[in-house]
Formats: sequence, C-alpha cells, structure tokens
Amino acid sequence: MNGSKIGLGFAKRFFRQLLLIYFTMRILKSIFFASFILLTLFACTTDEEPLFQEKYTADDLVKLYGDDFKQWELQAFYDNYNQKRLSDRNACFVDDFFVFQKDSKQINVTPGEVGCDNVAAEDEITTASYEFYEEDGFVFISIAKASSVNGVIKNKFFSLQLVELSDKEMIFASGEKGNYEMALVFVAS
Repeated sequence: MNGSKIGLGFAKRFFRQLLLIYFTMRILKSIFFASFILLTLFACTTDEEPLFQEKYTADDLVKLYGDDFKQWELQAFYDNYNQKRLSDRNACFVDDFFVFQKDSKQINVTPGEVGCDNVAAEDEITTASYEFYEEDGFVFISIAKASSVNGVIKNKFFSLQLVELSDKEMIFASGEKGNYEMALVFVAS
C-alpha cells in the first residue's frame, strides 16, 4: 500500500506539471497571437511619409534638359544639407557647369578654375551621368572626379538621388525626406 501512495503522489505532481505546462503554453500562445494582431494593425499602416521625395516621370525630366539641352550651375555642395554645412570640396565643385542633354544620359561638365585637393584644375577630370528609373520614378546623378598627383591617380565617386526639381533649381541628396545629408544644389544658368 505504501508503494501505491508513492506512485499516486508522483502521478499528482506529474499531472500538475503537465497542467502548468499546458496553461503556460496557452498563455504564451495567446500573447503571441495578440502581439501578431497588434503588429499587423499598427506596423503596417500606409500613412507614413515615404523615405524619398515624389516620383518623377519622363515629362518631369524636361525640366532637367529643356527642349534639347540645359546648363546648370552648382550653387552649393553640402556635407549636411539640413545644417547647411558646406563640404570641404564645395569650392572645387561650384565653379563647374553641368549640361544635361535630351538624348544622352551623359552630362557634359565644363570644369571651373579651382581643383580639388590642391590640384590644378587642368590636372583634374570630372565626369557625370544621370540614370532615370522610370518604373520607380527615381533619378540618380553619378559624379566622378579624377586627378593626377605625382603620377598617382586619385578618384572620388558618388551618386545621389534627385529629391527636388523645378525649372530653376534641383537638388540631389542622400538621406531620408526632410533629413538630407550630402546634397548638390543646382540652379539653371
């Protein structure tokens, strides 16, 4: 009889542990389900601001190149557009002129008189192009500056997204909408 009491006590404890595990799992399952519902309701809202500016169309690009071509002057090169902190390379970029053409994604760059990194302007080459992703409505500019210093070629390359465009001004920048970091501000010349 003593052995059956021990077996009965063990069975009761085992049964209690099973019940505890069962109810714990049910509670965890309920918490998981409630969390999933809350995340679905609140995390998937579509009223958030997009990361980038509006999408552009082929018709908008006419502002870039005009009827056939259009010349733009770089007004400012910012390291941080929101704080209006100019780049160390501002002086060597703002005297360049950029000509956008209707039938070419290559941008003709007329160099100015100031070179970057204490290099004479004639020892520096600047190339630029833009890419229009019509399906997404995004426009990117890519700029490369190469210079020869004591027989060593130095390259600087960057690409920025078009975030503002009008007939007289355009801004290419990195960062999120309203929080732009590096930026190029062009004015029509």
